[in-house]
Amino acid sequence: MTLKRLVPGFVLGFALLGMLMLPSFSKAGDTGVQKAVYHVDFGNAKRMNATLHNIYNLVNYYTVKNIDYDVRLVSNSAGVQFMIKNVKGTKFAGNKIPPKIAKSIAEMMQSLADAYDVKFEQCNITLQRTHIDKSRLKSFVNVVPSAQVRLVELEGRGFAYIKVQ
Repeated sequence: MTLKRLVPGFVLGFALLGMLMLPSFSKAGDTGVQKAVYHVDFGNAKRMNATLHNIYNLVNYYTVKNIDYDVRLVSNSAGVQFMIKNVKGTKFAGNKIPPKIAKSIAEMMQSLADAYDVKFEQCNITLQRTHIDKSRLKSFVNVVPSAQVRLVELEGRGFAYIKVQ
């Protein structure tokens, strides 16, 4: 047998062997659940409204396609103003949010929490620094010790990090 005839067999053999040895791109323990975490550290109401619409589009797609998902919104810094029942008596009280946008944000958050099981998480460090008591949070908002630590934990568990600009 000549070398010319053997080369295609070697090439095919090495290609197959290489495919078997490629690392898996899925994370250990991957459950097939689509995971995303949205980071809100800003006080711009239009941007918050856009973030919530993005989340709705994502979870609605997954729901229609019957795809399991775990979607979170982690808030810190100025984002806290959207996580509390009202801003009276806080440093955010002077922020003028158009009533239509404020209503959209409130309704969208409630709907995402209730109908789509989106989880809202607020940084405790921000609550302490802004002197906002946990009792002022909306009923569906959970407190995490640190937003930055939480984001790192979630990304480590395979969550896609999304920040709407």
